[in-house]
Amino acid sequence: MIVVLDEHDSPFHLPLVDFHTHIGRVKIETTKGASQRVNRPQDIINLYEKLQYEIHRRITQNQDAYYVTLLEAEKISQPLLPAVQMLLELNSNKSRGWIVDHIVCFPFNDIFHKKTSPKFVKSNQYVRHQTQSFDFTFRFIPFSRVDATDEGAIEEVKASVALGMRGLKLHTMSQGWIESIVSTSCKEVLQTAGELSIPIIFDVPNKGVAVDITTIAEEARQEVNYPINVILGHSAFDYNSEEIFNCLNKDQMFAETSGMRGKDVEIYFNNVVKVNRWEEKILFGTDSNYFGVLQAADFITFLLSHKFKELVESNSSDIKPLTAAAKILGGNALRIIRPSWFKNPQETLKEHRSSSKGYSTNLQILQTNLKQILTKENITGTIDLAKPETKEHAVQVLSIEHLGRKISFILETKDNYQNIILSPISNLERIDSIPIESIAPREVVSKSRRRKPRLKEQTFLKLLNGGIT
Repeated sequence: MIVVLDEHDSPFHLPLVDFHTHIGRVKIETTKGASQRVNRPQDIINLYEKLQYEIHRRITQNQDAYYVTLLEAEKISQPLLPAVQMLLELNSNKSRGWIVDHIVCFPFNDIFHKKTSPKFVKSNQYVRHQTQSFDFTFRFIPFSRVDATDEGAIEEVKASVALGMRGLKLHTMSQGWIESIVSTSCKEVLQTAGELSIPIIFDVPNKGVAVDITTIAEEARQEVNYPINVILGHSAFDYNSEEIFNCLNKDQMFAETSGMRGKDVEIYFNNVVKVNRWEEKILFGTDSNYFGVLQAADFITFLLSHKFKELVESNSSDIKPLTAAAKILGGNALRIIRPSWFKNPQETLKEHRSSSKGYSTNLQILQTNLKQILTKENITGTIDLAKPETKEHAVQVLSIEHLGRKISFILETKDNYQNIILSPISNLERIDSIPIESIAPREVVSKSRRRKPRLKEQTFLKLLNGGIT
């Protein structure tokens, strides 16, 4: 999270989500022989450690070019969850790069991808294992990768999502189907991803590929009744063609920004502001480690410059520059990435039908109610699903993200789950632990043949809005 000071010298927190990174090993052939490109989670975090100081240097050395000011370099970044920072910094040997909140990662066209049928099974497994270690699980968001022309591609997408992957990467050029994007196989993969509520990011080398992807995405959406969110990676490396911005004018189409450098950023924004709801269509990305600190700094500092501020104010009367920047750098990504606990209606129905006894503890039912409410309100969050040690006094952590901010509560259920207490937490200590509100026994009752516990939606939302406004 980037902390800047606005024109009133008030802190403004900009969430930062990198929507395009790679993890793994890829073989590179050159005239001088073969080598390997390697990227690990820590390598990406190290990039952000450097980026923090590069952003600070640029703005402080040319302050007149920017509409924000900064604190000292060590204070311009801040983790979403201070408690996580305290836990991770017990190991002081690693840089943390707290300027980035979440990092989307997927496999290279790597040394493992052809070792299975369908392709990328081992590659997806490698990414998943790398990102599920304690050091990285709080920030890395793993996406799977498939070859859409493989016979088992759809099964691999489903299996990956079941194991915790939260999006999909497709690369038409690397897998050799750049001439057949508008095809039944691609359409079915897109529909599968939409049904699972995960976004799809394509590598897009030019505007022709962007048009084909938009065409097949539109065809896929016409046959289903759920969203299919498609991201044009690299914004097709084309920042001045009308075709690209026509693609973005379609619903559920987004552009990712990795690879932009220098004047390209300004050219891009001069054009993209003509797109309807443009500030909700752009996702920040680096494509680490193909690109690095300089490209990322060019993009981020432009959003904080007077040039961007003047562009926004001359084209939009209802959005502030820092609000637009917050959406582009992280808010839009958080909105379309499937929450880790999310279950779509089809999954929920399938689980319900497969349950022979229909048995759940009161706490499990309570958690289900919370998830349903958060999903309906399009608010992302996580709930610790660990079993409580006792039935009489269960304590869990509820973390909610909203508009780029995150707040955590201790959720206590007492008296056999007949009462709920939400208490804000800061760092690892409880503060203000006076109950915000309790649910009466008649609203949360025990299981068996009596009415199952049910958290009233409006009651919970009232508490939640009090914490995240």
